[in-house]
Amino acid sequence: MARTTRATTHAAAAAGEAPDPARSKAPAVTRAAAILDMLAEHDSPVGPSELARNLGIAKSSALYICEALLHADLVRREGAGFQLGHKVLSLSAAYLAGIDIVSAFYHVCREHAPDIPETAQLSTLDRGLEVTYLAKREGVGPVRLASDIGRHLIATTTATGKAMLSRLDWPDVEARLRAAGPLPRLTPRSIADASGLRNELAAIREQGYAVDDEETLPGMFCIGRAVPTGDTRRHLYGISLTMLKAAATEERLQVCRRNLDVLAENLAARCGIEHPRPR
Repeated sequence: MARTTRATTHAAAAAGEAPDPARSKAPAVTRAAAILDMLAEHDSPVGPSELARNLGIAKSSALYICEALLHADLVRREGAGFQLGHKVLSLSAAYLAGIDIVSAFYHVCREHAPDIPETAQLSTLDRGLEVTYLAKREGVGPVRLASDIGRHLIATTTATGKAMLSRLDWPDVEARLRAAGPLPRLTPRSIADASGLRNELAAIREQGYAVDDEETLPGMFCIGRAVPTGDTRRHLYGISLTMLKAAATEERLQVCRRNLDVLAENLAARCGIEHPRPR
C-alpha cells in the first residue's frame, strides 16, 4: 500500500455489487455516481466513449451526464476526456471534518509518536471487503505513501483490513466473503483463498495485530491493529505503520507493536470509544 515513489498504488477492492441503474429510482444520478467512481480510479483523463462502454450506455448519454457534472464543478475537462473536479475535494474535506476520529488521529500521532520512521495511517472497514483510508501521517523515514486519503483497497491484503475483519463475528466474515467472490491476488504473497484467510484471521484474533508482508506491494511491509470498540456493528477503524520490507526486523516490529498499542489506546480514549484492555 506504499511506495518510495509517487506512483499510484490503487488496487481495486471487491466490495459487493455496484448499483444497477436499471433498478434505481433515479438512474441518471446512479450513472453520475458511477462516472465519478470511474474517474477516481484513473490518474489520466477518461473520455466519454470509455465511460459509455463501461456503463453500457450511449456515448451521448455519458457526455450529457459529464456536462452536468462539469457545471457542478464535480468534474473538469482535460483534452478530450474528464477528470474529477475541485468540488469533490471540498466535499471530501467537509466530510472528513465531521469525523472526529480523523482529527483525533492526527492529535495522538503528534503527541505520542512524533518521530517514528514509519508512516501511520487510519482506515475504516466499509461494506464488503473494502478498506477506506481516512488519514495519513508521514514518518520521518524515507517511505512516502502513494495511497492517498480516500483511496480504497481490498481488506484481505492489508494489515488494517485483516485486523478489522478479525474483530467481526464469523457469520459476518463469511457473508462478506460470499458477496465478494474470488479474492484478488495483488502479489504472489496475497491471500487468495478463503481457507487461508480464515486461518490468518483466527491468528490475528489471538495476537491482536496483523501484517501485510508484501501482500499489497512488493518491497513493503505494514503492521496494523484495530482500534478497539465494543460494538462491531458500528464503524470499525484500524491503525497501521508502514515501512520498507528491509526495515521490518523483529526488533523494530516489537517497537511498532508498542507504538500501535499506544496510538490505539489514546485514540479510543480521545474519541470516547471503549478503552482497550491491556494485554
